[in-house]
Amino acid sequence: MKSKNYLFYMPGLDGLRAISVIAIIIYHLNPAILPGGFLGVDTFFIISGFLITTLLLKEHRETGTIRLTIFYMKRIRRLFPAVLLMIVTVFNYCLFFQPALIEQLRKDIVAVLLYVTNWWYIYDTVDYFQSFNPKPLQHLWSLAIEEQFYFVFPCMLLLFLTLNKRKLTLFYFALLAVCSGLWMNYLYEPGMNTSRLYFGTDTRLQTLMLGVLLAFIWPVHQLKAKPGVMTRTIMSILGFTALFTLMGAFVVVRDSSGYLYQGGFGVLGIITLVIIASCVFPGSLLNQLLSWKLLTTIGRYSYSLYLWHYPVIVLTHAHFNKGELPSYIYGIDIALTIGLAVLSYHLVEQPFRKGVSLKTAPVALALAAVTLFTGYKYVDYHAPIQEARMTSTASILPEPKPLAKLHPGTTAEQQLAPLFIGDSLLVDIYYALKEEYPDAEIDGKVGRNIYQAIPLAAEYQSFNHPARKVVLHVGTNGDFTKEHLDKLLSYFDKADVFLVTTKVPLDYEAHVNQLMKEAAESHRHVHVIDWYTASVNHPEYFASDGIHLEAPGVEAMKNLIKQALTAE
Repeated sequence: MKSKNYLFYMPGLDGLRAISVIAIIIYHLNPAILPGGFLGVDTFFIISGFLITTLLLKEHRETGTIRLTIFYMKRIRRLFPAVLLMIVTVFNYCLFFQPALIEQLRKDIVAVLLYVTNWWYIYDTVDYFQSFNPKPLQHLWSLAIEEQFYFVFPCMLLLFLTLNKRKLTLFYFALLAVCSGLWMNYLYEPGMNTSRLYFGTDTRLQTLMLGVLLAFIWPVHQLKAKPGVMTRTIMSILGFTALFTLMGAFVVVRDSSGYLYQGGFGVLGIITLVIIASCVFPGSLLNQLLSWKLLTTIGRYSYSLYLWHYPVIVLTHAHFNKGELPSYIYGIDIALTIGLAVLSYHLVEQPFRKGVSLKTAPVALALAAVTLFTGYKYVDYHAPIQEARMTSTASILPEPKPLAKLHPGTTAEQQLAPLFIGDSLLVDIYYALKEEYPDAEIDGKVGRNIYQAIPLAAEYQSFNHPARKVVLHVGTNGDFTKEHLDKLLSYFDKADVFLVTTKVPLDYEAHVNQLMKEAAESHRHVHVIDWYTASVNHPEYFASDGIHLEAPGVEAMKNLIKQALTAE
C-alpha cells in the first residue's frame, strides 16, 4: 500500500529545517561557537530542490502539464511580502539610528528586489566570511539563488517532461550538478578570496540539483505507508549516521576550509540527501525524531527566522565595541528574532499565502514604495550633513599614486623609501607616516583584507628588491590561512618584509598573529612589528570600536614602525 498523504505535509523536513536555521543563527551570533553553521544554507538549498521538484512532478502527473504562471505567483506570494516588510523595517531603522549604513543599503535593496543579491555582492567584492562590517541584507544572497532557480528550473523540467525522456532528464540534471561542482573546483585557488565561489549561482547550483535528483529517484508517493521492519531499521541507521555527520560538520568545518570548494559541498550535499530520504520515509526513527512538535514548529517559522535574524544581529551588535559584546545581547537577539518572525509569519506571510494578497497587495506595495521613496529623499537631502558629521580619514586619504620610475638623479633615500600596504589602520596613520617618510608609497584602504592585498601586491613588483622595505598590515578584516600569507609574501621574496600584528577584539586575532610570527621564523627576510603587544594594555590608543586609532595610537604605531625599519 502506498502513502496517501505523501505531499501535503512532511513534518520531518520541517524538523530538518529547524536544525539548519538554528545552526545558521548560532553561526551568525558567534562563529566561534559553531564554525560550520553556515552549512545550514546548503541544507535549505537541497530541501528546496527536492520539494519544488516533487510538487511539480505531482502536478504534471495529475494534469499533464505545469502551470508556470500559477507556480510563479505562488512563489511570489510565499516569499516576497515578508522580504518587503523586512526591507522597509531595516531601511527605516537605519534611517534614524544608523544613517552611516544607508548609502550601501540603498544599493543592496535594489539588488534584493531584483533577486540578484548574490551577483551584486560578487561585483561589489563583498566577502561573506571576512567582512568586518557586515551588511544587514547580506544573508539574502541565498534567497536570490533560490529565486533564480525557481525562475528557470520549472521551464526546463516542463520541457523534459514533455519530451517524456526520463533517463535523459536524470542524466541532464545530474550533469548540471557535476559540472557545477567541477566548475567550483576549477575556479578555486588556495589563497584566493572565495566569495565568487560562495555567492555564484553557477557554483552553488550543485546542491539545488542534488535535491532535484532525489525527487526523481526517491519519489515520496511511491513509498510504502507501512514498510517492513528491516527496511525501517536500515533507513533509520543510515539517516541517523548522516545526521550526526552533518551536525559534526557544523562543529568542525570552518569557512576557510579549502576542501569545501574541492568537492566538500557536494559530499555534504549527498549526506544531506540521505537525511532527507530517511526523514520522509514512513516509520523511520529519524522521521519520528524530526517530527517532534518543537522542531516542526521552528521549521514552519524557518523562513521568517532566517529573514529577520541577520539584520537583528547586525544592527544590535553595531551599538557595541568589537569584542565587548555583553553575553545578554545574544538573548536579546534571539528574542527579537523570534518576535519579529512570529509577527511576520502571522500578519504577512500567512495572509498573503491564503489569498488576501489579491486585495491587499497593491496597498502594501504602495505603502512600501512611499516609505522607501520618502526615505531615499530624506537621505538625499541630509547627505551633505551626514557626510560632514561622519568624515573620516578614509575620505581624505589620497588615491594610491602609480609608481614612479626611478631615474639616475633620484637620491638614495628616495630609492629606498618603503612601501606600505594595509587596511583602515594604515589610513589612520597615513599623514604621520608621510611626515616620517615623505617619499613612501602608502596604499591603505578601508576594509581591505589579505584576499584583496594579494592581487594588489602584484602591482608593486618594483619593490621586490633586496634594498627595499615593505610593510604589510592586513590582519584587521578577517582570518586567513598560512597559504594566503605565503602567497602574499611570495610577491616580496627579495625585499625586507615587515608584518604588523593586529589588535582586533575578534576571534581570529590570535590566529592571524600566530601565523605572522611563524612566517617570520621560517623566512629570513620577514620580520614582525608586534602592534598587539605594544597596544594591548593601552585603551587610550583606540577609538570606541577598540580597533581604529586615536591620536596617541597613531603616534605609537608610527614610532613602532619607525623603530623596526631603523633597526633592520
